[in-house]
Amino acid sequence: MHTSNDMLQQIEQWYFPREDLHNTPSIRDGYTYEKEKTERAKGCNFILSVGMTMSLPQITLATATVYLHRFYMRNSLKDYNYYDIGGTCVFLATKVEETTRKLRDLILVCARKARKDDKLVLDENSKEFWRWRDLILHNEEVLLEAICFDLTIEHPYQRLLHIVKELNGSKRLAQTAWAFVNDSLRTTLCVIYRPHIIAAAALYVAAKFLDEPLNGDAETGQPWWDLVNASEQDIQDAANEILDQYSQIPRSDGKLSVGEKKLVGSASSPYKPATPSPSTNTAANTPQYLPTPSPRVLNGVSLPNGSELAGDGSAFGRQLAALESGSSAGSHENGLDGGDHGGISGV
Repeated sequence: MHTSNDMLQQIEQWYFPREDLHNTPSIRDGYTYEKEKTERAKGCNFILSVGMTMSLPQITLATATVYLHRFYMRNSLKDYNYYDIGGTCVFLATKVEETTRKLRDLILVCARKARKDDKLVLDENSKEFWRWRDLILHNEEVLLEAICFDLTIEHPYQRLLHIVKELNGSKRLAQTAWAFVNDSLRTTLCVIYRPHIIAAAALYVAAKFLDEPLNGDAETGQPWWDLVNASEQDIQDAANEILDQYSQIPRSDGKLSVGEKKLVGSASSPYKPATPSPSTNTAANTPQYLPTPSPRVLNGVSLPNGSELAGDGSAFGRQLAALESGSSAGSHENGLDGGDHGGISGV
């Protein structure tokens, strides 16, 4: 029988100091930090691309990306290709989140995405089909052992909407922050910070992007991050990580999300969530789901166009409606079983 202390230790094992990201199995095998970061992001892009092609819900894809990041904290990219592990993570996540698909359909989509050929015809008796089948089934056992059969994942989405409600934020702010949480799946934030920190960081970036204030308690003078049980420094660091991906992580087409521009919100020049400065309006791409026609940049970085988030019928809309009605929900009841994959950077 597991005690509460055992459960806490089980959860704590998946949060690492940042220094550990510079001493992973991949880095010990000769990878640079940047190379590993890029290949992890490519693995997550692969998961998201496969999942959206198969119409998998957002919660399943989020779970699969967390599995991938946890796996590579204990195994090397030199030994396990991110396509192979990415496909296995999708396979396991569909079972855990009860959104199963036929294995042969998953194999076909994985093979098409890995070869970047959406018209690929794959015979079930072909060597490539059986290679994928054997890899996924074998790697499932390897993955389960690596993640210690710890299958239940808490994601930032519900925490995000609770924070927005507590701070009396707008629906537009919540929707934009939701998109930033989606994009954070490509980063290693899930093995550094707990979900409420990621949610608070996404909210801060969204508030800065939209020029909306985040107010603390006017009576006590308590800053907003204290109200959501997050430290200012953690929010700064996590927000920087979310922003950094737009200039460092390649998209699924192999191109950088945003040129070569240096982020102002870097570790050498941190910005303060206490006093968010207005975004500079210059010629830049505007995410399609924002109703404003004004071009936007954030800390000197033009954010690329992304998929349009759906309205109240989306996963975001259902989750928000559930929160407003006061109902509690698990992953399948909270609206995340929809198809809301909208993000800033796309895949």
